[in-house]
Amino acid sequence: MFDSEADAPPDAFRSVGGNPCWGGSATTPAHCLPAFHILGVYQAGVRDLITRLMAHPAIADHPAVSPSFYSEVRKWSEYLRQLAPATQRAATGELIGEASAVTFHFVWVHQERFNQKYVKSMGRFWQACNARSAAEKAALAHRDCMAAKMPAARAAEAEEAAAAGVRLQPPTLMRAVYGSSYEPRLIVLLRKPWTRMHAAFHNYVHYRNQYGDNAAGELAWVRESVGAFRRCEAAHSTDDCALRFESLDRLNEETFYHCDQLIKGMYHVFMPKWVHEFRDLLPLRAEQYWAQPKRVLGAALAFIGVAEPDADGWRRMLEVKRQLHGPRPPGELPPIPEAVARELFAFYRDGLRQLVEQPPIRDAPDRRAWVEWAQL
Repeated sequence: MFDSEADAPPDAFRSVGGNPCWGGSATTPAHCLPAFHILGVYQAGVRDLITRLMAHPAIADHPAVSPSFYSEVRKWSEYLRQLAPATQRAATGELIGEASAVTFHFVWVHQERFNQKYVKSMGRFWQACNARSAAEKAALAHRDCMAAKMPAARAAEAEEAAAAGVRLQPPTLMRAVYGSSYEPRLIVLLRKPWTRMHAAFHNYVHYRNQYGDNAAGELAWVRESVGAFRRCEAAHSTDDCALRFESLDRLNEETFYHCDQLIKGMYHVFMPKWVHEFRDLLPLRAEQYWAQPKRVLGAALAFIGVAEPDADGWRRMLEVKRQLHGPRPPGELPPIPEAVARELFAFYRDGLRQLVEQPPIRDAPDRRAWVEWAQL
């Protein structure tokens, strides 16, 4: 994973400005890692939250706020170069944060770093299936030839995980980077999964182009996604369908965008993977953040160990221009259609029950508010 021994993190970091650092001198480190991460989720205000936090004088304002190193195929040396400006801020005593909305709900398409064996294997199989004679292609269609190769591609991916000794996922990779000598603070900003999916429908034009830019189109998309996932569950486990959907069989691979937006709202699948690796994880509700930004920002500051600012500092944080990421239609998001909300709530209900019974929400002082948020 690391390009060289010289750049690899040490067994034990030294604290510079509260950040895990190494190399260089005692006051000017060569490298530092973020002391806290906002892990996600999409359509929940992650970019806005990190931007307001970076307006605090004790938190580094730096450009590498969303490198997505733990999911995308990025070199370690590139990641360190991205963090170099933040490392300079650490030397002045500022805390480094990072926010990548993709990181928490690591659906298969966003696990580029871990599915390369599968992708490369399927590329070779495509060439082999395509090179067959006309008679062979008539006897077995190309899609069926490729479908027959999918188990072998998954086996190649499993071999890599077996060699590593762990299931390769962002939480295990992040733990490998930080080791046992430093515990980064992790924040996840959760939005009600049915409204998160509704926002995604209006944020990404390809769904509206495919199904229709209206309530009927959104309902058709939701029903197709739910139906495809339930079909997958009947043949595989919920965990496998959530984490490896399009690699499991050809029907899944042919499902429009592989149910990725539906799966991103299955928080109960992803949360235990993070809690297994990290003990300091703060869940926040996006709806409360929008309604009471100062209160939620205060909770985040306390969690990462930064004192609340004075009155002028609060003014600067709260007056930051609202940060939106990605294309959106003009105007406000239309209300979620009642039929869409009903279908999605029925799908997510059991998972939300599990979520509020899992740590860290199970042990949170505001667990009752989480139960109300989940509408249980």
